[in-house]
Amino acid sequence: MNLVSIRDILSYPEKNPGTWFYLPPNKEEWNLDTMGVFSLDSYDFPPDSKDYLPEEVEKYGWIEILDGVSIEDLVEYAKNQLENPSIDQLFNSFIFYYKNDAFLDF
Repeated sequence: MNLVSIRDILSYPEKNPGTWFYLPPNKEEWNLDTMGVFSLDSYDFPPDSKDYLPEEVEKYGWIEILDGVSIEDLVEYAKNQLENPSIDQLFNSFIFYYKNDAFLDF
């Protein structure tokens, strides 16, 4: 599983898989250059398997953040409000959605 920055998942949300995105647990340090990883699709594995999870989950305690579809939705929501949202506005929307399970109104 390849690492990808928050900047990239927000800049090109249509390229994100629909699976879960994981980040390091130190939320206060997240920024646009923080690297994360998407899981594999759990439906491709037996119910009792955790082989779909990125190795960073087990090794470093990375946490499940948002699925790819939610990331795409929050970017689209921001674009519907702001014709051309900045990457910082998209990052704020990402953090808001993670914390509140709701879209950020600009």
